[in-house]
Amino acid sequence: MYLCVRGCEYLDNGSRRIYHLNDSSTVVECPALPGKSRFTFYDGRNRTVYTNQTRAAMKSAVERHKKQRGVR
Repeated sequence: MYLCVRGCEYLDNGSRRIYHLNDSSTVVECPALPGKSRFTFYDGRNRTVYTNQTRAAMKSAVERHKKQRGVR
């Protein structure tokens, strides 16, 4: 399944970003944190995602969205 971002929320003046994906999963990004702990992944039932393949697909959807919108 091709994942894409449906919406994005910027909280705390951009220090926390919540991306909503088309399969009702969410990705929480904290840009101030270092690489590995920067993203937190949740599925449609609000449970943490641990599968590396799923996490990679969700992260690539977020990165595509950021590239299209010009978000750093």
